[in-house]
Amino acid sequence: MSKEEIQEHQLYISSLSVLWNLWKENIGSFSSKKMWCKILFFTTISAPFRWLQNIIYKRRIEAIDFKDNAPVFVIGHWRSGTTHLHYLLSKDSQFSYLEAFQAFFFRIALVTKKTMKPMLNRLMPKTRPQDNVAIDAGAPTEEEHPLTNLTHRSSMHSFFFPKNQNYFRRYHLFDTSEKSINKWKKSYRRMLQEIAFYNGTDKTLLLKNPHNTARIEVLKEMFPNAKFIFIHRNPFEVYQSTEHLYKKTIRSQFLQNFSDEEISECIIKCYELLMKQYLELKNNIPKGQLTEISFNELAVNPLSTLERIYLELNIDGFENIKPNFESYIQGQKNYRKNKFIELPDALKHKLQDRWGFAFTAWNYPH
Repeated sequence: MSKEEIQEHQLYISSLSVLWNLWKENIGSFSSKKMWCKILFFTTISAPFRWLQNIIYKRRIEAIDFKDNAPVFVIGHWRSGTTHLHYLLSKDSQFSYLEAFQAFFFRIALVTKKTMKPMLNRLMPKTRPQDNVAIDAGAPTEEEHPLTNLTHRSSMHSFFFPKNQNYFRRYHLFDTSEKSINKWKKSYRRMLQEIAFYNGTDKTLLLKNPHNTARIEVLKEMFPNAKFIFIHRNPFEVYQSTEHLYKKTIRSQFLQNFSDEEISECIIKCYELLMKQYLELKNNIPKGQLTEISFNELAVNPLSTLERIYLELNIDGFENIKPNFESYIQGQKNYRKNKFIELPDALKHKLQDRWGFAFTAWNYPH
């Protein structure tokens, strides 16, 4: 799928207040006025459904409390295996997760589920364009997607406005004021309440979101009993796959001009900042609430890796759910990862220089 084939935008069902803030923060730099007009159009016509959903469900959603049932967070840099791990863990029925339909129709999902979800299933591609992973309207999805429609305080807005990396710095690294962080917390908690309401509150939320990787300290403050599963991968492979992700999907969402050279530098800089902050903050997470695994060990020994996750995080029920894991793993036997050409020597040297700390931290040869 080329970028021309991806016709729609993630901001379609937002709110005028969110779009107004994005417009103010990026005025004068829009390269796709036509797409911005489409976003305004769909946001406007969806307003009655958004209002209806809020009127019907607001009180019940906001009554949900995570005090005795904190989420489990899957974290790691993009293209490190977070999706594969999320899909695997979702086979455990004690977990609930954000599904693709709710993610992309979040503000109207509760009032349109019966009509829109079957329609989305018919319209969606069978696999993700960046990696050929199977997807449908019920597939596990990362929660940063709906956050972009709920608030202008989402680091994913740097995917839409790539020249404005303030979104990444302020709302991923939290290089911002305490007041702004508290407003982010309010939006994020409210979103999780709605995800839990949609799925039923008797289950534990299983959340996969690379944008949470450097947020772990704030998330721990919000959910003191939360558990984190961090997955890492050979940095060279991460670069290749992230660049592919940008050119296959993220670039289709750009509302500003951004060259291939700028994409490359953005990938390198964001990885550098994100992973350094994670390595600093992870020491503040108590034993039993954070475990680290590698992409390779999950690929080669998935069952033993999953068993270790359950053991180290004190999650019950591994033996009971093991047959479900085995069945899913068997079904993935024919899956083939993307293959990329060798990185140029100059680029490899740059990565060795700027990402050398990551090669060292997780013992990757370089």
